[in-house]
Amino acid sequence: MTKWLAMLMACLALGLVAGCGDDDDDDGGGAAETTEQPAQPAEEPAEEPAEEPGGGGGGGEQVSMENISFNPDELEVTKGTTVTWTNDESVGHDVTKTDGPGPDFSSGDPGGMQEGDTFEHTFDVAGTIEYVCTVHPGMEGTVTVK
Repeated sequence: MTKWLAMLMACLALGLVAGCGDDDDDDGGGAAETTEQPAQPAEEPAEEPAEEPGGGGGGGEQVSMENISFNPDELEVTKGTTVTWTNDESVGHDVTKTDGPGPDFSSGDPGGMQEGDTFEHTFDVAGTIEYVCTVHPGMEGTVTVK
């Protein structure tokens, strides 16, 4: 029974991926905080937090969106840290706060971040913040701000 349930869940997940992969929206829209950037070596994005104003210079952290998951899915940062999420696969994703202190944030339309798109948010309030990709159930993460 357990194997059958696991197979059923895998098939449902594949169905979600297949259904979320094509977006006929060609206007290049999205939230103002979403930016497209050419592929860079992994060490290059560390300089990007300087583009976002103030917060105490806590540095930056990277989260990859790949295989229908956030990697890492748990971060611990200091106040003033900017986190950059990057969609590293061809399936559309988004980043949307669901719980925790501080202002709400969202990368824009559900599934609106296409491959290579990034979204940044600076965390200035201590606590644990939960976020999800609204189009992929179970794709969730947390940022704990010290």
